[in-house]
Amino acid sequence: MSSAPLSSTAKKNIEAIAQVEQALHGQRSLVERIGHWVAGFFGSLWFIAAHAVIFAVWILLNVGGLPGVATFDPYPFPFLGLVVGIEFIFLTTFVLMNQNLQSKRQEHWGHLTLQVCLLAEQEVTKNMQMTQSICQHLELQKPTWDHEVDDMAQTTQVATLVEEIEKARESGEASEENGSSPI
Repeated sequence: MSSAPLSSTAKKNIEAIAQVEQALHGQRSLVERIGHWVAGFFGSLWFIAAHAVIFAVWILLNVGGLPGVATFDPYPFPFLGLVVGIEFIFLTTFVLMNQNLQSKRQEHWGHLTLQVCLLAEQEVTKNMQMTQSICQHLELQKPTWDHEVDDMAQTTQVATLVEEIEKARESGEASEENGSSPI
C-alpha cells in the first residue's frame, strides 16, 4: 500500500502537535510518571502472569502440596485476601491518578482545539467578507436567493452561541423530564 506524500503544511502540523505532546509529557511530575508506569504495568500481561504464578505457588504451599513446607496461610487463605485487598487499594489509586492525568491532557487538547476552531471560523468569515467586497468592487450581482452567505459572512458571537446551546440543552432536558422526546 503506497500512500501519497504529505504536504509541507501537514508535516509542520504534525511537528507542532508532537512538540506539544513532548512538552506535556515533560511537564509530568515524578509521582505522575511513576503512577503512569505502575498503571501501565498493572494493565499488562506480565502482571497477570506474575499473579497467576504467585497465586498458584501460594495455594500450593498452603494446601500442603509441598511436603516438608509448613503452611502459613491455611484455606481459605485470609492473609492472601488481605494482601490482594491492599494491592487493590494501591492499584485503584494509581489508576485514578492516571485518569486524572489523562483528564488534564484531554482538557488541554480541548482548549487548544477550541482556539484553533475559533481562529479558523474567524479566518473563514474574513475570507467571505473579502470575497463579498471583491464581488461588490467588480459589480457582480449576488444571487438574491442565497441569504446564507450574508449570515455566514457575519462574525460569530461566541458568547451568544454558548447561550443558545445552553438554552437548547435545558429545553431538551426539560422535554426528557416531562417524558417527551426533544426530537
